[in-house]
Amino acid sequence: MRNELIVRVSDEIALMAAIGNRLQGKGLDASNSVIVTVSSDYSSCLGMWLRHFLSKDGEICEGISIEVPYPDEKWEGLYNIALERVFRYNIQLNDLYEKTLILVEAGVIKGGTYYHITKYIRDNFPKTKIVTVAMFENVSSKFKSEVVGRYYDNDEEDLTFWWELSKEEEIKFENWRYNVKDFIWLGYRDWE
Repeated sequence: MRNELIVRVSDEIALMAAIGNRLQGKGLDASNSVIVTVSSDYSSCLGMWLRHFLSKDGEICEGISIEVPYPDEKWEGLYNIALERVFRYNIQLNDLYEKTLILVEAGVIKGGTYYHITKYIRDNFPKTKIVTVAMFENVSSKFKSEVVGRYYDNDEEDLTFWWELSKEEEIKFENWRYNVKDFIWLGYRDWE
């Protein structure tokens, strides 16, 4: 049986900061990069945070988002059409050829999603630079990201984010949600 690898809010924030620092160390910022959030339902916090972190001279880093198949689905039909439209529109019409695409994903487990997306970009936009980021990456992933916040072993650990926990589990590990009474300072004293 695998142990749960619980990712707390504080873990997420610390890893996002470390990843942002590593990207800045590579010279990446809003002037030369675009954040591509892969699977917004899992990775939007990371994508948004990095867009803000890589801001330069008051300008936020550009960003786009792509939806991808769930693990039990395949890259076919509407997923491929959506992938093509997102990149053709954003790269061709917005003239992003000169910018580095920073693909960000909260968890790279098998690597199939990144493999498919990077292959598509390289086949269709061969001059476009790509950097891949994983907040968590399975050591056995067939795809190896360039910037990884933390490695884990999917055979030994079940990656579980704080928002996937039941209320009881969340309270046990880290109750980040505010009690309504904590908002008294806002003047909403009647809230119960």
